[in-house]
Amino acid sequence: MTIPHSDRPRPPDIAERETLDHGFSRGWGFHFQPNEDYWLDCHNHMESPTNHAQFYRILEDWFAQLDAFRLGRVIAIVTRPEAFHVCRDLAAQDARFGWLFRVPHDQPDAALARRAFEHGALGLKLHNSPLMQGAASHDVWLAKPWTEMFETVSRAKKVLLWHITQRVSVSPYHGGGANPYWSEAKTGPTTSNERLLQTALQIARQHPDLTLIGAHQMHIGLERLESVFREHPNVAADTSCAGFLRWCDELYPEDREILRAFFLKHQDRMLFGTDSSLALGAADAYQTQSFLCHARFIHQLRLPDAVLQKVAHGNAERIFGLPPMRPARRYNSRP
Repeated sequence: MTIPHSDRPRPPDIAERETLDHGFSRGWGFHFQPNEDYWLDCHNHMESPTNHAQFYRILEDWFAQLDAFRLGRVIAIVTRPEAFHVCRDLAAQDARFGWLFRVPHDQPDAALARRAFEHGALGLKLHNSPLMQGAASHDVWLAKPWTEMFETVSRAKKVLLWHITQRVSVSPYHGGGANPYWSEAKTGPTTSNERLLQTALQIARQHPDLTLIGAHQMHIGLERLESVFREHPNVAADTSCAGFLRWCDELYPEDREILRAFFLKHQDRMLFGTDSSLALGAADAYQTQSFLCHARFIHQLRLPDAVLQKVAHGNAERIFGLPPMRPARRYNSRP
C-alpha cells in the first residue's frame, strides 16, 4: 500500500517511521492525525475554597474527569487573599496547577498584588462587568492607583487576563444568555464595548512590557482581532466561549479555512481556555462536555502539529513563564 502524501497535517512520528529502524514500521499508523501533547487551560475559576483539603479535592476531581482527554494543567482564578498560602503550596506540590488573583475595579492595591506574586501568582485577572453594570466609568483603569498596579505587574513580568468586553446579544450555541452584564445596569449603561476596548488597548500601549490576554477573543471578529494584534504586539487572546463546537457539529469547510488561516497567521497569540468553574462537586458530565466542546473546536482546525502544540499549551507556557510538562499517561492508550 502506498501511503497518501498530501498537504494534510500529520504528526511527526509518521514521517520518522519512514526511516527509523531501517523503515521497519513504515506505514504503521499512517492515518493518525496531529494530537495535542496536553492541554493547558489558561482560563478557569476556582470557586470558594479556603483550605488545603478543599483545593486538593477540587483539583483531583477535575483531573479525574479530564486527564483522560489530555488536560495537563489549569490556571485558576482565585479571589480571596487568605487563599494565597494554599495556592502557593498547591502549585509547589502539583505542576498541574497555576493561579491568578482577581482584583476588583475599585480595590487597586499594589502591595497586595506584590504579595500575590510572592506567593506564586502568575498574574492578575480583571473583569469589566461592574463597568457594564454602571458601577464605574470606563476610565477607572486610568487612575493613578491602577497605573501603579499595571507597573507592578509589568515589573514582576506577570500577565494580565482581562475580560474586557461583552457581546450585546444572546448566544444560545454556547449557552450564553441575552446581554449579560449590560442588562443588569439599573440606570442604563454608562459606557460601551468600544470604550472598554480602547481603554484596555491604551493601557497595553502605555505598558509595552505587560502581556494582556483578552478573554473570550474579546468578543470581536477575526478581522478586528487581527488589527488589534497588528497594532499591539503585547496583546493575546484566549479561545474560551468563541472557540466552541458542540458535540454534534463539525465545522463547515469554508469556516474551517478562514479560522485555520487565522490561527496559522497568529499562532503565537492564541491560548486555549474554557472559562470552566472548578468547585466542590462541579466535576460532572456538564463541565466535561463544555471542556470537550472547546477542545473539539481546536482539533477541527486541522492545525499542523507544531501549531497545535503552541495553541494547546506552548503559548501559555511561554507567556506565563511555565516549564513544559510530561503528563503521566495511564495504561497503554489515552483518548
